[in-house]
Amino acid sequence: MAPKEEFGSDYAANQIARQRNPLRKLIKSFYVSRVVRHVTGPTIDLGCGAGQILERLPPGSLGIEVNPYLVSYLAARGFRVLPAVASNTGFDLSQVKKNEFKNLVLSHVLEHFDNASQVLGALLRDCSKLGIETVIIVVPGANGYRSDATHKTFVTMDYLRQCAMMDCEGFCLAEHSYFPLDFKFIGELFIYHELMLVYKPKI
Repeated sequence: MAPKEEFGSDYAANQIARQRNPLRKLIKSFYVSRVVRHVTGPTIDLGCGAGQILERLPPGSLGIEVNPYLVSYLAARGFRVLPAVASNTGFDLSQVKKNEFKNLVLSHVLEHFDNASQVLGALLRDCSKLGIETVIIVVPGANGYRSDATHKTFVTMDYLRQCAMMDCEGFCLAEHSYFPLDFKFIGELFIYHELMLVYKPKI
């Protein structure tokens, strides 16, 4: 499960302040843009935080968030958002209707699990059952991973290969890229470097 501090009001206030900061919002927009360009139609933002990605998603999209203060904040802003339900497999999508959403985004969440490969496998299995066609995962680079004590698994391309996650539960890894600058080594130097994974159904 997610670290307990992520359930608190202090964490929520910090996330909201970051989301409202004009400079941070401008910089974050470049990161968000590379995610939403893979999105067509209603999308689930799983672990939506303060809504930086959610606010850029198409109409009919849904945010799911573990922090109740952020759920209330987003609902007050008019977003469709649901509280996350605890699950032994990491995520519970039982409140989602089949064929309602085309995409799912999981941004800077997977690294918080010590069993990330099992969590990702279960998530892909659920997405297949729900008719979701694109699953977008974003995880931090090396420096970003080391910067947060709540991070449990460093998700890399090597990790995915070792855990047989390139082709899993009816999905295959169709695309991966690093940002900013599409080079893995930048992650050793720059804390805000990240890896994006795009899973599509196997043909």
